Amino acid sequence: MAKGMKTAALTLLMLLPGLALADCFRADQDDGELKFVGVAEGNRFTGTFGEFSVTLCMDERDLTTAGIEVVVKTASADTGDSQRDSELHGENFFHVEEFPEATWKSDDVSADGDGVVAEGELKLRGVSASQPVRLNLSDEDVPVLSGSAEIMRLDWNVGTGDEDFEDTDFIRNRVDLEFELQLQPYSKG
Repeated sequence: MAKGMKTAALTLLMLLPGLALADCFRADQDDGELKFVGVAEGNRFTGTFGEFSVTLCMDERDLTTAGIEVVVKTASADTGDSQRDSELHGENFFHVEEFPEATWKSDDVSADGDGVVAEGELKLRGVSASQPVRLNLSDEDVPVLSGSAEIMRLDWNVGTGDEDFEDTDFIRNRVDLEFELQLQPYSKG
């Protein structure tokens, strides 16, 4: 009788909406790269964030059901140019002392062509606004999440406080974000 009750209880739990077991994953700087590309004075430059974390839970590896959260340590921005990096960390750009983290959390994820678009809220320098991110997920046992976003930096007051930095002919407004991360399974709980 006890075995029958356990089976019935398990069946009931599986039928209740929202209680299905989700596939949950994490990734950070050890699992891939979070890269940004900008243009200053007509010259393209690239950089990476050396400290970040991503959590993602979805039903049966269906990316359109995913809930995604990203936390980036702004002081970890590195372009390989000490003068540029000092400026990036300073008050006019990331202002890392006052705003040590940037966060992004998905609101809605939907199929779009060959990939997926996740609408979400980006919080950067105390400004919260909508920011879409294009995503792709590999079919491998340990999946790889890749994607990109076009971020208009001035919408988040990045590069303000100096006329030169606000001049989009001097520093392009659009910053391209790209990533490829090997997701690590974990149990949410």
